Amino acid sequence: MKTFARNYGGIVVAIAVAVVLLAAALAYPGESQGNVASEPVASRTALSEYSWDELARISAEIGRCANRDDALACARCYSLCAEDGALAGLPTKDVQLANGQVVPVALVDMYRDDLTSGGKAGLTFMFLQPVGEHAMNHAFESSDGDNPDSVGGWAASDMRAWLNGDFAYELPADLRTCLKRVQKRSAGSVGTGDELDEPGRLGGTGSDWARETSDLLWLPSVAELCGSVPAKPDLGVDSTMAAVYGAEGEQYQLFADWGIAAFQPNAQIAMDGGGELGSKELDGEDAPCTWWLRTKTLEFGDGFWLVGTDGTPLNGLGEDARVASDPSFAPDSLWGPDHARGVVPCFCV
Repeated sequence: MKTFARNYGGIVVAIAVAVVLLAAALAYPGESQGNVASEPVASRTALSEYSWDELARISAEIGRCANRDDALACARCYSLCAEDGALAGLPTKDVQLANGQVVPVALVDMYRDDLTSGGKAGLTFMFLQPVGEHAMNHAFESSDGDNPDSVGGWAASDMRAWLNGDFAYELPADLRTCLKRVQKRSAGSVGTGDELDEPGRLGGTGSDWARETSDLLWLPSVAELCGSVPAKPDLGVDSTMAAVYGAEGEQYQLFADWGIAAFQPNAQIAMDGGGELGSKELDGEDAPCTWWLRTKTLEFGDGFWLVGTDGTPLNGLGEDARVASDPSFAPDSLWGPDHARGVVPCFCV
């Protein structure tokens, strides 16, 4: 009996060890703590020369800085930004997805995003080409004619579930295990429009319509892409809506360097093969495409902001107006959130 007990105990231990090793091999996104090691990282001349583990350690070091000025000084020591903190024109780093697609990523800001665990994320990145096409929400209309697809905005979207679920496992393990959860603020929904005091007029204040989520991967908001959003009555954006959009974050440094602004075309973010952001690959060939932002449109119950083929960030009414005069602006022609568009996510390590 004693021999059996010893053997049985050994088997239990062996099984426990195997389970631990299997869990480590699966490497749930963002769960690994191995990337916070304290070993110093040697400075290199380009982003691509660092491993993701090294970038995660640099990010933790930058995140421990007392303020943004100190954070930029730290980043300069690793050749991650220009002397004035600018990011435009700096080298990128390639990421190979599980399907074999190689997509470049760029550093878009430093010491900007808030970690869910507390403190600052030192480095924020964004893909420079679509990692695929996906609908914001797959359901468009319910049987009673209401449009529930945008209820909850980004927080309840199919896109958010896909990015933080299945897509996360498309990333290489060395990147996936370095991801850090950050807090993102996003506009809530106005449902079918019942909450509007009158067409084009949103009641309440900016804070009434924003909510926080904790994300490993996310789409940029209109505020993170463009900075402040001006009121534009002809497109249904009143001053309260503009305040809601502004509550979704601050403009990332790279986009400030590029001069991105709402409702204005900018070749740098046009997915047409000519700007800094690449175009969609379709059957081995580049093709223009529109791409999603996580910002819920507030002037009516359906839709999310997008960026057109000429690099114009627009809400749904803005897209309708542009397509009427220039169909090539959104060649897919459908603004609904159930329509697949380019997906260009951000992440922190």
